[in-house]
Amino acid sequence: MDASADSRSPLYQRIANQIERAIGSGALRAGARLPSVRQLSHQHGVSMTTAMQAYRSLENRGVVQARPKSGYFVAPRAPALPEPQFDLRVDAASFVSMDQVLHEFLLMIEDPLAAPSFHAGPARSLLPEAKLQHILAGVNRRHPEYATQYHMAGSLPLRQQIARRAVGSGVQLRPDEIVITTGGMEAMYLALKSVAGPGDTIALESPTYFHLLQTIESLGMRALEIPSHPRVGISLEALDFATQTPGAVRACVLLPHFPNPGGSMMPVEHKRQLVELMAERGITLIESDIYGELYFGDQRPPVLKSFDTRNDVILCSAFTKTVAPGYRIGWVAPGRHFMKTQALKIRTSLACPMLQQEVLAEFMRDGGYDHHLRKLRAALKTQAHQMVDAVARYFPIGCRLSLPQGGLMLWIELPRHVDSREVFALARLEHIGVAPGAAFSISRRFDHFIRLQYGDPWSDRMDAALRKLGQIVMRLAEKPAVRTQELETL
Repeated sequence: MDASADSRSPLYQRIANQIERAIGSGALRAGARLPSVRQLSHQHGVSMTTAMQAYRSLENRGVVQARPKSGYFVAPRAPALPEPQFDLRVDAASFVSMDQVLHEFLLMIEDPLAAPSFHAGPARSLLPEAKLQHILAGVNRRHPEYATQYHMAGSLPLRQQIARRAVGSGVQLRPDEIVITTGGMEAMYLALKSVAGPGDTIALESPTYFHLLQTIESLGMRALEIPSHPRVGISLEALDFATQTPGAVRACVLLPHFPNPGGSMMPVEHKRQLVELMAERGITLIESDIYGELYFGDQRPPVLKSFDTRNDVILCSAFTKTVAPGYRIGWVAPGRHFMKTQALKIRTSLACPMLQQEVLAEFMRDGGYDHHLRKLRAALKTQAHQMVDAVARYFPIGCRLSLPQGGLMLWIELPRHVDSREVFALARLEHIGVAPGAAFSISRRFDHFIRLQYGDPWSDRMDAALRKLGQIVMRLAEKPAVRTQELETL
């Protein structure tokens, strides 16, 4: 919970939140004994009644346990759920046609009452609004001309900062190799249009981000969904099989780090093998690293392009998932496709707002971005653990759950006869931000999956929403199946 919201909460709630954050961060382990009610009241300078209210609030959330004549202890974490099953089948390439459920979901994204929110991104309280506003005021005062002039090449200071940071992901880039775009999706659009045309087949991991499917649809291209393991990402075996015929696949689009919705992270050796396979077969690899900075481990994972020896991997990213969603600033490093990509950018949207680019450049240059990312990663890691625990507590037997190593998403497999469309329809009436698995594929194999995002700080309201969602899933799981469509799994 952010400081401003926390300060408005009752005193007992602020104490409870502090204890819960300590548990979520790992500072207090399962089974650890907590201070007595008297000790807690002394520590915080509050009454015994307030201290008791704090513990009762935590007990109601399932965070702590009361043991007669012994006191309060950190509750054991709910038993881990198995990860979603991995289906290795590859369907034939087909033109994309998104259905009504996706349209309904997109209409719900801006629901201000949703908990968790429908939008997959960090909560506003986790973003550096005040700092960016301060920088923006200064840049706007020094450069009023940014409101009246186009800068088609984009901000040089921003491109310099992007190139500097790229070293940490294993890539050497020059500022003049980078094209600034309107968010990450324009970067992907330009990359696809630079290397493929109508009717061409694009291989991509499955499940995948619905806006990517929509982009492929808008370009008149065909999507070939390659199965993706919930832990290690795209199946190299399936991709190898699907691309054996020369010319059958024109490009391959991948998010190797914590993709929406699966949340997997591709091992380093898989990355090396993948880049070599695509180079050997003359297939351009388009990489989105939009979630790459949101890792939970000790080191920033290397991008696919770091293994590129032919300058044929197109690297895309954006600042929309880490610092400023509303700025809509992204970028693409097109490699040998630079000239075509730059020309397409000019024809598509001409230029990006210079003011926002300069703000981001200054934020990165003064160290604010790195400081912010450290705090953001710590918060997301804690929130991920809290949501995983809640799903394990409240969802029925038979569910499976991804355990992300970064990013923003949980990918949950429900009992096979539970339709994610029904879960979505019932959950949205309760303002619970669930994304139906049916929206992440043009096949029907993910109809019994849902996606939850953990970008919002944990709260009693969030816990109640997950409990209610578990009840919805339980109710649907207990209904007799009208049809049973068994999927083979390998």
